Amino acid sequence: MTDAVSSSPACRPLLHFTPPKGWMNDPNGLVHHAGQYHLFYQYYPDDTVWGPMHWGHASSGDLVHWTHRPVALVPDERGMCFSGSAVVDWEHAFVAECEITTTPRKAECGTLRADMVTPLVAFFTRHVPGGAPERDHQSQAMAVSQDGGRSWQAREASILDNPGLQDFRDPKVFWHAESEHWVMILTEGQQLGIYRTQGGADWEKVSTFGAEYGAHDDLAWECPDLFPLPVEGTGDVGQPGDDGAGGDDGVAAMEERWVLMVGVQRCGPAGGSGTQVFIGDFDGIRFTPHQAPETVTWFDVGADCYAAQSFSDHPGERLVIGWMSNWLYAHETPTGDWRGAMTIPRALSLHRDEHRKDAGYVLRQALPDRVRDSAVALDALVVPRQPAPGSVLALGEAEAALAEFQIELAPGAAVALRPFGDDSLIFRLARGDTGLVVTVERAAPSGLSGELGDNDSPALLAHFPHRTHYPLPAGPRIACQLLRDRCSAELFLDHGRLAITELVFPGEPLAMTLSVERGDVGLGAVSGWHW
Repeated sequence: MTDAVSSSPACRPLLHFTPPKGWMNDPNGLVHHAGQYHLFYQYYPDDTVWGPMHWGHASSGDLVHWTHRPVALVPDERGMCFSGSAVVDWEHAFVAECEITTTPRKAECGTLRADMVTPLVAFFTRHVPGGAPERDHQSQAMAVSQDGGRSWQAREASILDNPGLQDFRDPKVFWHAESEHWVMILTEGQQLGIYRTQGGADWEKVSTFGAEYGAHDDLAWECPDLFPLPVEGTGDVGQPGDDGAGGDDGVAAMEERWVLMVGVQRCGPAGGSGTQVFIGDFDGIRFTPHQAPETVTWFDVGADCYAAQSFSDHPGERLVIGWMSNWLYAHETPTGDWRGAMTIPRALSLHRDEHRKDAGYVLRQALPDRVRDSAVALDALVVPRQPAPGSVLALGEAEAALAEFQIELAPGAAVALRPFGDDSLIFRLARGDTGLVVTVERAAPSGLSGELGDNDSPALLAHFPHRTHYPLPAGPRIACQLLRDRCSAELFLDHGRLAITELVFPGEPLAMTLSVERGDVGLGAVSGWHW
């Protein structure tokens, strides 16, 4: 929910973040500071197609209600402001204490007083259109906020010059406590470069990753992120982010692994954009994956979750937001004077994979508690425990609604979930011999051949409709969460083991439904929520 003031056509989401007007794509600089979540994003305010990139800015106290802030970074003669990240500079590694000029002004360098604001530092890529790599076509830059994110000052000089690469961008910066260095991971074409520093602009390249791992197409990887997660159920320590040391009582430390996420532009799971995941170890210099080079694991198997990024400096759970669109048709979505939305924020957890004999891991996604807590419970959903084949059950009709339930499928059974009550989007769950098979069927947006005209949206007509299949090695009872907003649906299966995000532009939305197509089906713990 945002405080947008421009006109809002019917498809503007109620729950998901959108820009006030103009174009939006990748989330940037996600950071939590002084009780506020700061969301920056790739932004072009003057048109609804991609243009000279700015950093838009919004803030929220609960991840649901967002306040639009002034644009943080603007393009200038040094280039556009491409994607990046932000951190809280607690120890003044990048901003010396004597640079702080908040009121009352600090008389001299020394211990930071309580009445001074800890600086926020943004790292981003300067991009000169048409420039050659040897002339710093893309280089890394830094900007500083000394007033809690309200205003920003970009440094003139680059902090990391281009070594001669066509694609050299999207820096994600974080503190690595074990090696006592700040680490920057960024895309270098079909691989990632890893750099480190103890402060300032003295970045040293220490390793690379990815050239022979995962999914690749003919375009560069984009928007990397790298962070640790505890493996749930492996020990007993404090909150995620603790140093992992066991206590004096001999309790074993919780196992920890590192999660690397990076985007591909043309070979995603549903075609076009997608974000892949690697799970492994990181020692401050090298990332070592626990998977074979040819293995590809997707963060979200839907068509519309890209450039996913996590919040820096958030205590406890690791929170992630992605861009809810796809480069195959992003310029043609029928949204009026704004274009682009973010996924619902997601809390991540890492688990051992009980369906694998080796030491595999599963990354699960869930709605953060504060997002769920902002919803209102619907009146009791009365559904039969064992609906007969042919049954069609209503799961809520609010424009922004969440349905949660447990479903049990006998061998050969199948159900269909229709988030908008029609055939604009169908999630089909079928029990096979080895687990669940999930099929996604999405139609072209309603009215394309009429109001918009066939010639106005060739990319939508060509790439928006799709039919995809995904295996899910789960038991017979599956936990389901289905979240819909005015122009999107997000399905989380088996406690978020499989996530599917799809844009939808239906006609008149009807109630969400679950249809029993065949076989014996059991339902339990059905509840509904709305915003």
